[in-house]
Amino acid sequence: MSPKVVLLDLENNFPTASLLRDITKHFSTLYLFSCAGKFEFELIDLTEFAEWIATGQIVILDTPKAEQREYEYAVVVGQLMALLEEGTHVELISAMDSSEMLMQMLIGSNISCSLIQVQAEAESENKPASKFKLPSIETIQKKPALQLVKKYCDALAKMTGKPTTLETLKNSMMNILQVVPEKAQHLVGMLINLKIVKRYEDQIAFRKKILKQWSQLDLNAGKNTPRDLSQAIAELSFNQPETEEEQKPTVQSAQQALFRNFSRIDHVQLEVARKLRELQADKPKDIYELRDLLEELFPKSDVRLLLKELIEKGYIYWNGHEVLYSHEMSLN
Repeated sequence: MSPKVVLLDLENNFPTASLLRDITKHFSTLYLFSCAGKFEFELIDLTEFAEWIATGQIVILDTPKAEQREYEYAVVVGQLMALLEEGTHVELISAMDSSEMLMQMLIGSNISCSLIQVQAEAESENKPASKFKLPSIETIQKKPALQLVKKYCDALAKMTGKPTTLETLKNSMMNILQVVPEKAQHLVGMLINLKIVKRYEDQIAFRKKILKQWSQLDLNAGKNTPRDLSQAIAELSFNQPETEEEQKPTVQSAQQALFRNFSRIDHVQLEVARKLRELQADKPKDIYELRDLLEELFPKSDVRLLLKELIEKGYIYWNGHEVLYSHEMSLN
């Protein structure tokens, strides 16, 4: 089975620690990037987030600011070329319309990729507050009682005067929904549990925002309704873990994997500098040409790791369309 990783675009689409935890349980690596240049994280979850980074479960990719989104994506693709094992499949999750371009750039670089488009947080006008989460459309369609709740909310939205006591609420539901008293009593309890109704002993009040969310919910939208991030993560085709040990990478094992060839990388870097110096003005300007050249010159080396080390140490820089060489590459 080919390895799979998740590439998560944080622009207008930042997850909670709980959602990140769901991904890291099933995928060996989660790559994060944001062309906005920054993202925020809850302070209470910062320790766990730092641990994910330390163990290599989460990798934050660089995204230098550029006038064209295409160039920003090119830098992301270049880093993934250096970091991913051959044959790795990338599950890209993004709320940006331009994410289709990123997927095509990855595929064009021989990186298998599929896109899960989600709605941007700024566009989620009907999205309830996290502590008052509405059931999904699929859940409502499967449960007749929830359909009655939806029908009553639609009627309430058109009412000028709403019930103010438990008794008047029960009578109102009996009249509008044409149900028996026992059923109406059960539905009253559902309205309270779903946070649509707030109870003060025998008095009640409606939470206007939640009632509005229920009344605006389109049960006929079905799968055409834009997915939010939690739904997208639930739809990810998770890898089946082979062993329990593989699900719990330690700092030591992550470091061993990252630096397994470190002892010979410095020697190879010197050889790279010498070979490139001999090429003078004929040095490859295209990162793919450079990769192919290194594979030809150093067939026994991990070229992806070598490229990563050269970029991180500042020996080379890829600005999105050409490779730039630092003066260190000319030192003896």
